[in-house]
Amino acid sequence: MIGIVIVSHGNIGCEMVNATNRIIPDLKHMSGVAIESDDPPQSIRHQIEKSIKDVDDGDGVLILTDMFGGTPSNICLSFLDNSKTEVISGFNMPMLIKLAHLKDNADFDDTVSFIQQYGQRNIVIASHVLSGRKRNQNIGVKDNRDENH
Repeated sequence: MIGIVIVSHGNIGCEMVNATNRIIPDLKHMSGVAIESDDPPQSIRHQIEKSIKDVDDGDGVLILTDMFGGTPSNICLSFLDNSKTEVISGFNMPMLIKLAHLKDNADFDDTVSFIQQYGQRNIVIASHVLSGRKRNQNIGVKDNRDENH
């Protein structure tokens, strides 16, 4: 199973992992790392490395960060040397729920592309959805990949 590590400023990512675990009990392949502004970079790196080891069973690890260019994202980029590790910045709850339901044999590269598109598709303008307008009309994302994950 692909391991998932959520790294964020403060406790946001950890709380989203906790919320996901309330929806999908016994979530074992997802972990959160909270980064505080006064944490030394080496300590942050050690926390992330430990979380990666905790969720990695050999199928790869997807690291989700809150914001590209921020400290969590910048430190996570150093883990890209491994071909079975990827960093996606900008996560949301639908992404975590979908990742929690990944099939055991999900392809790593396909999952990386799929979850980035899935996250974008699940950012909606409520009034557009409620009025029946197409919610993903401007991003060019196809909806037919959901059934594969």
